[in-house]
Amino acid sequence: MTRVFFCHGVPGGDAERQLLAHANPDVEIVDLNIFEHPPEDVERALADAVPAHETAQGDNHLVGFSIGAMAALQIAARCPDKVSRVTLVSPAAPLQLGDFLPDMAGQVVFELAAHKPKVLALLTGVQAVIVRAAPALLIKALFAKSTAAELDLLKDTDFQSAMKGVLKRSFGAYRSSYLAYLKAYVLDWRSALSQVRCPVEIWHGTADTWSPIAMAFALRENITTDCTVREVPDSGHYSTLLQVRL
Repeated sequence: MTRVFFCHGVPGGDAERQLLAHANPDVEIVDLNIFEHPPEDVERALADAVPAHETAQGDNHLVGFSIGAMAALQIAARCPDKVSRVTLVSPAAPLQLGDFLPDMAGQVVFELAAHKPKVLALLTGVQAVIVRAAPALLIKALFAKSTAAELDLLKDTDFQSAMKGVLKRSFGAYRSSYLAYLKAYVLDWRSALSQVRCPVEIWHGTADTWSPIAMAFALRENITTDCTVREVPDSGHYSTLLQVRL
């Protein structure tokens, strides 16, 4: 069975891996759980996931979803001899590549991460209380600006349950990691793009309201190795995971 290593989103967790696994039943998808490592040392996630002799072979396929794309690209940039391929799904590109924020559902969160991190920390504290008491309300708020394809996902009880787990871990046990990755994301990490040496494939929904598809094209223009974009018509942020073929 083919094996890939998955960098989840922020917030993120097993809900995303499950969607990707549903679309790729013959692929073993290993979650790297990037929250276990700080952004500046995220390459350790790959080293911890596989034995040293396997890592040394360099035949490792990374998949990065949403802000997890930043993690996957940075691992590939820092460990070019260990990563042979990168697939990005609904990737969140560096904000410095374009005027993306007005089209992003998480605009307020990213602006707070960049300019008012203490306020963001307080906000996540409130979200932690809500997710413990009424997780469905927080999920509804997060998906308020989503497309029909995303809202269809919310009708699935398994996806709802998995998303509750994602939010509980992101605003609970891993809240400090969640904040650290948001802070790292809004910084200028464009330099990593020119350091990636392996082929990169991007899958992006044309109706994505979290990461606008313009981000996919901006990444393609700035990644200096072979990079292709696969547009997924009418698909949103999470629903694109169901269309990816690894």
